Amino acid sequence: MRIFGIGLLLLGCGSPPETPAESETLRSLSPPMSVLFERGRSALEAAGVETLRWGMTPYMAPQELKAAYDPITAFVGDRLGIGVELVMGENYEDLEQRIVRGEVDVAIVSPYSYVRAKKRAPALSVFASHIARGSPNYGAYIVVSEDSDIESLAELKGEKFGFVDKRSTSGWLFPAFRMLEEGIHPERDLEEVFLQTHDKVYDAVVEGRVAGGATYDGALRQGRGRRKDGRGVRVIAKAPRIPHEAYVLREGLPQSVADALGAALSEISTGTRKGRRLLAPMLRINGFMQVDDSHYDVVRQVEAEAEKAGLRIETGPPAQSGSEDATDKPAQ
Repeated sequence: MRIFGIGLLLLGCGSPPETPAESETLRSLSPPMSVLFERGRSALEAAGVETLRWGMTPYMAPQELKAAYDPITAFVGDRLGIGVELVMGENYEDLEQRIVRGEVDVAIVSPYSYVRAKKRAPALSVFASHIARGSPNYGAYIVVSEDSDIESLAELKGEKFGFVDKRSTSGWLFPAFRMLEEGIHPERDLEEVFLQTHDKVYDAVVEGRVAGGATYDGALRQGRGRRKDGRGVRVIAKAPRIPHEAYVLREGLPQSVADALGAALSEISTGTRKGRRLLAPMLRINGFMQVDDSHYDVVRQVEAEAEKAGLRIETGPPAQSGSEDATDKPAQ
């Protein structure tokens, strides 16, 4: 894993400061930004891409996500000299289908959606993820209302429980795995309700429409302040840590495009005034880092262990870009 932005080295992510000699060597080995942007622009022109279609998973309210990411994608497009159209998936499945079929050029997908999509379209390439609150990974939690009498996972048996989507890493896979570790089978021991976004799970828990729910740390931080009544939730269990979202390039676009996109993202960091302005709507994101497929091996391991323990893993057939029969089961 290589950090894109020099500013991120100041965030305590584990990388020691470079010596002047090391820094000079790294610069000499990397093409200038202008060269990377020109190569990426030329590759997009050769591929007939006039506007970069950039897909987003609606893991929170779509209008909020669009407002947060518009400045970032516009900046990247400006650096590459190409227009960017932000495409909001209807749900997790919809965006997974679009990147597999090549209907979007770039997609920011959940870690689990990436792992699923990669099985179906092996030529997909992940080129970046982000750093949030100084960390390359984040927390998934099982929560109950703050005034609930429930204190343990065992007490959730037989109760209605809110998940996000069966393609959500923190809103389904990792919390479900955590339950399995405690001898609770989500599909047999709970009444599952899939609510599509993390804010809806939070609200359902607070309002007592479900006894508990699965969500991620960002939703917990935003939830109480977002609600007019100020009501909150209480954590009763933590799942394993999860790598952040995958920034994925569709099949058919060369590495030079990924390199150019990564170079543009590398210029966005809370270590600079410009970066702080662009990231202001995101609150938690500090900057971006280069990753490869192995960054998401932990997700594959959790999926394999969960399946071994009896969790039903929905899969779809391998699909080629533009395939008309590239279908997958919808989230239940």
